Amino acid sequence: MVTEIAVFTAIPGKEEELGHGIIKGIEAIRQHPGCISANATRCVEQPGRFMLTAVWSSLEAHMNDFRNSPNFAEWRSHVNGRFEGQPELFHYQAF
Repeated sequence: MVTEIAVFTAIPGKEEELGHGIIKGIEAIRQHPGCISANATRCVEQPGRFMLTAVWSSLEAHMNDFRNSPNFAEWRSHVNGRFEGQPELFHYQAF
C-alpha cells in the first residue's frame, strides 16, 4: 500500500470553490478500484490550503492506472482553475 499526500493552495478568493470541488471530486478517486480510501482536510492556520490523503493498493495503481483513467479526468474537472501552481505531491509507505 502507498499513501498519497497532495497539498493544494487555493487561488485567493477561490478557497470555498476549491474546498467544495475537492469534496465533490473525491468520489471519483474513491470509485477507482486501486483506491483503498481517500479523504480531505483543510488547514486551520491557512484556510486556503487543503490536504488530500489517498491510500492506494500500489504506486502504479495511482500514478499509472488512476491517472490514465476517466476517474482522474473527472476528479480534476472539479478542482482545475481553483488552485495555484501544482499541488505538492508525495507518496509514503510504512517501513
